[in-house]
Amino acid sequence: MGNLFIVMNTILTVSKIEFDDACLALPKYKALVLLIEQAILAGTLQDQQKLPAQRLLADQLNITHGTVTRAYDVLEKKGLVSAKLGAGTYVSMPSSTHYLNGQSDQSTHAAKEYDFASSMQPMLGQQMLMKSALSELAQDLNAITQVMTYSPQGVAKHKQVFTDWLASKKIKIETNDIVFTQGAQQGIYTCLQILTKENDYILHEELAYPGFFRAVDVSRVKPLSVPITPQGLDLKILEGYCQQYKPKLLYITPNMQNPTNIQYSPAQLESIVTLSRKYDFYIVEDDVNYCLSESWRVPLQQRAPDRVFYLSSLSKYVAGGLRVAYTIVPKLWQQAFNANIHSQCWMVSTLNFELVTRFLTSERFTYNQSLLESEMRYRQRAFKNMAEKQGLIVRCGGLNVWLSLPNHINVNQFNAFLLSKNVKARTADLFRHSASSPVSISSNALRISLGGFNTRNDFEEGVTEFESALVQFNNQQDVVI
Repeated sequence: MGNLFIVMNTILTVSKIEFDDACLALPKYKALVLLIEQAILAGTLQDQQKLPAQRLLADQLNITHGTVTRAYDVLEKKGLVSAKLGAGTYVSMPSSTHYLNGQSDQSTHAAKEYDFASSMQPMLGQQMLMKSALSELAQDLNAITQVMTYSPQGVAKHKQVFTDWLASKKIKIETNDIVFTQGAQQGIYTCLQILTKENDYILHEELAYPGFFRAVDVSRVKPLSVPITPQGLDLKILEGYCQQYKPKLLYITPNMQNPTNIQYSPAQLESIVTLSRKYDFYIVEDDVNYCLSESWRVPLQQRAPDRVFYLSSLSKYVAGGLRVAYTIVPKLWQQAFNANIHSQCWMVSTLNFELVTRFLTSERFTYNQSLLESEMRYRQRAFKNMAEKQGLIVRCGGLNVWLSLPNHINVNQFNAFLLSKNVKARTADLFRHSASSPVSISSNALRISLGGFNTRNDFEEGVTEFESALVQFNNQQDVVI
């Protein structure tokens, strides 16, 4: 998005490079629509700003005048632009609808925050996915009637869409294997409810998702922290815990470990499945964390469908507020899992799943995901380059960077200094359970989230502020020393 639009006086021109990339996935007029949509939603194109003249834009992009006309017509129907007779086409998007770091532009008079703490994806057009889905649904009375009806087991057509979509990702299941949940958090809690009872032991990675610990505490089970190695869990300690405590389940995030970004080796995963069968514990595989396509791997669940509960969602790929998530449940436990969901909320709302199934397999969604991947690759490189220039060690993965700090920088003191500069991050100790004691991974580290900025300019400004704070903090430390 950084080079999508180039300022020329008061009119902006579309980057030919970005347009050609978009045309690899979409028809030319749709590619142009998407690029302009995203610029409007990101605030690059402001309300009442004039779009390029159609013939001029056609010449710049080497497309027909009719292609531009068709794109502008679509944008006008979407309510994003308005044509003024004899004057041209103008953005029609009040500034209050633009968002900066998750907050309305109306709040920009306050001190600006740089959010490296919230693990979420930048908005690169997901709003338009939802807008189109809502518009389509509004015209489909049969679908509206269906989502207003009780469906405790979920809607069959929704399950089929998800099953087909998962098959495209080489995850082969039957439709009954998938259970929809209101966020992956509900899936975690439900696994604990059906697999454990009070005071049972459960295993988890030494550093793990804090929401898991909340579910553990509510379920009144006893967590056992397993050290993490560069290949995954410490298998010797894992087996020792199995022999001594007879745990009921193991919670892991093997595809992109949260928060360290370690990726489990294939040999590690095979060993974990072997131990699961030997000591009769189940595996809860959480695959919610965003993973770039070149790093993503077919889940462990496909190797051991009878031993693994696989959790995933669209929260880190589209939007967390949708609460669209699913669990692939071993056949032996499907009845119990569904019954427990039924006891919690009677049924998972089908409305959001109806909306999601309307864009999940569309070319618009595919292109949106390609934009997200490209942006996250750029952000990973940019933050890594900055950190390594300052002598720090990083491990990149998806939306996050694991930033190890040298001994002379105390993570809590540095985090407090960052906060004084309106820069937010997450310290390592937030990913430990209160009953855990440090074993293998240093707590002198930060998890840096890269997605909390909706525009590349804001992200780059955030990286500059982070580096400036780091240099200032080091200078202060040098003075003290």
